Amino acid sequence: MTVAQVSSNYEIEIPVTVREALKLKPGDALEIKVVDGAVVMMPVPSYTSRLFAKHQNLWRGVDAVAYIRGERESWRD
Repeated sequence: MTVAQVSSNYEIEIPVTVREALKLKPGDALEIKVVDGAVVMMPVPSYTSRLFAKHQNLWRGVDAVAYIRGERESWRD
């Protein structure tokens, strides 16, 4: 078991072993919920993680859902 301490700002540092196991990077989102008195944190997959090969770089920093909605709006008269 790995232990992390809560700082005075209510922050915790995710231990290296956990970050490596989940392949977390700075800026990744985590879903946090309480289940039966335990805190459960799960990585939230990003839209860019669903893209493959060289095309993945094209979507970095772009909200894919907002982009598609904008494109659909442009089709309307």
